[in-house]
Amino acid sequence: MTHQTHFKIPMLPDVRDWLDRAAPRVQRSRGAHVIFLLRQEMEKEKASGASLQTTPDASQQ
Repeated sequence: MTHQTHFKIPMLPDVRDWLDRAAPRVQRSRGAHVIFLLRQEMEKEKASGASLQTTPDASQQ
């Protein structure tokens, strides 16, 4: 059995508005859509062999 951790994510209004429109289009809740998108990124990383340590984030560019 997996354990779910809940936490709040601060979001800019335009990001939340986009999520509020996008999630119902794919019949997901806001939270489920965020998890889906994060898992897609995890799969991309796994497929490319990249790791977070070698990929700069936006604050480092």
